[in-house]
Amino acid sequence: MSYLTIEPDHSGRSIQPVCHLISLLLIFLLSACTRDGPLSTDTPIDQLSRTIDHTTPGLIKKYQITGLSIGVIRDGQLCLLRSFGHSHRSPDKKMEPNTLFRAASLGKPVFAYIVVALAEQGLLDLDTPLYSYFEERVIDDDPRSLQITARMILTHTSGLPNLGINNDAFKFHFTPGSNFKYSGHGYLYLQKVIEKLSGKSLEQLAKETVFKPLGMSNSSYLWHTEYSQSLAHSYDSKGKQYPVKNRPQSAFSAWSLFTTLPDYTRFVEHMIKCSKDPDSIASKLLQPQTEVAKGVDWGLGWGLQQTRPHRSFWHWGSMAGYRHFVVAYPKEKLAVIVMSNNERAFKITDEIMALAIGGSYPAYDWF
Repeated sequence: MSYLTIEPDHSGRSIQPVCHLISLLLIFLLSACTRDGPLSTDTPIDQLSRTIDHTTPGLIKKYQITGLSIGVIRDGQLCLLRSFGHSHRSPDKKMEPNTLFRAASLGKPVFAYIVVALAEQGLLDLDTPLYSYFEERVIDDDPRSLQITARMILTHTSGLPNLGINNDAFKFHFTPGSNFKYSGHGYLYLQKVIEKLSGKSLEQLAKETVFKPLGMSNSSYLWHTEYSQSLAHSYDSKGKQYPVKNRPQSAFSAWSLFTTLPDYTRFVEHMIKCSKDPDSIASKLLQPQTEVAKGVDWGLGWGLQQTRPHRSFWHWGSMAGYRHFVVAYPKEKLAVIVMSNNERAFKITDEIMALAIGGSYPAYDWF
């Protein structure tokens, strides 16, 4: 069976070239420094806020980005939340701290947390083939369907394809467990398994395990009618609005999470706080499971990157104009979250993150 769900850029003439060359050189040098520099942990918050307020509007204007919000965590708590641009262009509405976003793949780490929590309760074993629980093959005519485990899915080593393909292309890319390939379909398959085992929907499990305990009152894998007032409209690279054509009445672990930046920050704060306990769910999620590129590994649900002075975890979200990125340093209790409603946002997200907390971003170059 397949779980195909698509959802898923003095005249002055004699000195202009020289000035332009110098400007480009400065931009290159500054970019090189900020993309691979030390972490910034002691800049006064008011100074950091002024710097972000001064720099971000120019970047938004230059790259024609509709709007974005920035959250910075220090000492394990949200210390700065700034919003810029617009959540709607017509009618005109400014981006606000509590603007709702479609989080896209940022829902995957939340789902991974739920799965590992259920494993801790003894509902399933991460290394037992899922077929022994579900007795349905994700691909009917391929015996490799019998080999897939929850760990393989959470680490994207199941061999299953990503979302947005046609049925003719729905096949294994490699033997499960032998390689890495990002797969939304794997997450949807695992969702079916845990819903059957628990007798509960993903939304119920998310409320019980994550949303209610962490106070994420503005988060859901389902569409709610009141979201019409707070959801940011999303825009393509030319500024054209994407139609809101899919308001899921069923939860989809791979892409249907709705959340606000403050809400998702609570989840990241929890990950940071609990990661120091080796027996915690957060710590288990952040253990490297498979290497995917130089300096980039995958844990359970989260991407990991080899950064200085310690490893950081990260993930992105991308769908229909929404572009989000999270990077967090658990030992330093430091993180930055950028959420946007324009598909050009990734042109500046790494620059904003480096401005906010410094550091390096090997995963940003990879993904």
